[in-house]
Amino acid sequence: MQDKLIKYTKKLVEIPSVIGNEKEIADYTENFVKQFYPEKNILRYNNSIIVHDDFNPNKKTIALIGHLDTVPGENDYTGQIIDNKIYGLGSSDMKGGLAVMMGLIEHFKDKEKRLNTIYVFYEKEEGPYVDNGLEPLLSDYDIIQKANLAFALEPTNNVVQVGCVGTMHASIIFKGKRAHSARPWEGDNAIHKSAQFLQKLAEFGHNEIEFEGLKYYEVMNATMVNYSGGRNIIPEEFVVNVNYRFAPGKTIEQAKEDIIKLVGDEAEVEFTDLCPSGSVCLYNPVLSEFLEKFKLPVEAKQAWTDVARLSLYGIDAVNFGPGDPAQAHQRNEYIPIPNLVENFNYFKNFIEK
Repeated sequence: MQDKLIKYTKKLVEIPSVIGNEKEIADYTENFVKQFYPEKNILRYNNSIIVHDDFNPNKKTIALIGHLDTVPGENDYTGQIIDNKIYGLGSSDMKGGLAVMMGLIEHFKDKEKRLNTIYVFYEKEEGPYVDNGLEPLLSDYDIIQKANLAFALEPTNNVVQVGCVGTMHASIIFKGKRAHSARPWEGDNAIHKSAQFLQKLAEFGHNEIEFEGLKYYEVMNATMVNYSGGRNIIPEEFVVNVNYRFAPGKTIEQAKEDIIKLVGDEAEVEFTDLCPSGSVCLYNPVLSEFLEKFKLPVEAKQAWTDVARLSLYGIDAVNFGPGDPAQAHQRNEYIPIPNLVENFNYFKNFIEK
C-alpha cells in the first residue's frame, strides 16, 4: 500500500486547492470514490463530499474527516520525494490524511469490516469559522451524526490529540484625534494610547489549564494592526487584532469576558471570529478501544480544529493524522512517508474484521 499512498499524496499536492478553489480537487476526489461506492452512498454538496457504507445497525460507526483546502503558500519541490518525504503545499496539513482515507477506501473495496465507515472530504476549513464547509454537512444532513467516534486526520504525527483549544479574534480599537505630526499637541495619538494594552499582551505569557487530566495553554497575542493616516499624520484610530486561544471547559462568552477585562476602558472591542473549544472525549468507548489496541499516547490539542464543530453536534471526535504539525503552513511543506504508512495501518487494523 505504500506505493499507492505515495501516489495519492503526490497527486493531491499537485492539484492546487487554496481555500476557495477546491472544485478541481473535489472533482478528482468524487471521481475516485465512484470507483468503489455506488452513487447512492456518495453525497456532494458544493465542493464537499460524504461517502458512507450501507449502515449495519449491529456495528459501531466511525467517521474519517479531512479538509480539501490549503492555506496560500509556496513549495519549490511539489510532488518530489526527498529523503523519504513527499513535498507539496498541504502535504502535512492535510493531504497526507486525505491520501490515507483514499487508501482505506480502496483497500476495503472487497473486504468485510467490523465497523461502519463514513468518509468526509470538505472545503473551506482554512478560513473564517462561519464559512467552513463542514458546517452545512452537519446542519443539513444527519449522516455524520451516525458516527460513534470521528477522527479528524489533522497533522498529529500519529499521536491521538484530544479536544482542542477555542479561538477568537477581536479588534481592539483605540480612538484619538487627527493632527499634523509637526504639531502633535493639537491631536491625540491613537497608536500611543495602545502602549499600556500592548504591554499587557506582552506579559500575558501562557496560562496552563488542566482539563480532564490534560494540559492546555491559554495564550493571547496581537497578530495584526491597522491605522488611519499617513507618515506625517497623528493617527485618529489604531486597531490591534488580538487572537485568543482558550482551553476546553471555557465558553465563548467567558473567553470574550477575558478580553474585555484585559482591555478595560482603554479601547472599544469588536469580536470578529468566534470558534468554540472542542470537548475532551477520553471516555468514549470506541476511543478507549483504539487506544488500548495500539497503546498510543494521548495529548491535548494546542490548536483549533473542527473537533470543536463536531462537538457542537454531539459527535465525539479526536485529532489523529499522519502529517507533521510543525510542517503545517510552512514554506516547502513535506510529510514523512513512514507517517503515511503507519497511519494507514492503524486504521486498517482497527477497521478490518
